[in-house]
Amino acid sequence: MLSVKETPNRPSTPAQFTPAPFTPALFALCLFWAEGAAAETTYPLITYTCNPASDIAIVTNKLLTPEEDKTFNYSDADGTYSPWDMVEIDRSTPQPKIVKTSKLTKICNLSSGAYTITIEPHLFGRDLTGKCGSAISAAVTVTYDGLDILERTPLEDFCKGNAPVIIRVTTFGKIGEVKVKRIPKYKFY
Repeated sequence: MLSVKETPNRPSTPAQFTPAPFTPALFALCLFWAEGAAAETTYPLITYTCNPASDIAIVTNKLLTPEEDKTFNYSDADGTYSPWDMVEIDRSTPQPKIVKTSKLTKICNLSSGAYTITIEPHLFGRDLTGKCGSAISAAVTVTYDGLDILERTPLEDFCKGNAPVIIRVTTFGKIGEVKVKRIPKYKFY
């Protein structure tokens, strides 16, 4: 009769997995960090430049610190805009909400014709106390001859995660193309 021999490297019973203790303090710290990160107000600075001499139109996206935002002079003449200036907020309730948005439309005459560039706020949620907090971004549309050559494209798709963020949209008049430059979110914030 054949017998099965037990080897010392293979136990006869399955090993028991013992997870590391997960303390309530660690859980509370993670929850506090996640809530705090979502509730921060963002201050995007959107710039628009039409340069017929270079045959390009450029929209850029960067963040200002809260201190910079307080002193920054947004100006149509300088081509600097804040998405916060394109929303109307109802603060009459305990939970402020965005109730109306507006768009900024610019026309840039390049060598191949007139390009319409539309900049509008990109909302992660209308409730400013929701999971995205007071975060806002912008979206860009580039139209040529009545056709969207760049459909409405958010400069930041999500308020959380590490999805790439668009920092520049360049329209080239000579070739009639739009190029988008993205960077990882962790490099943007």
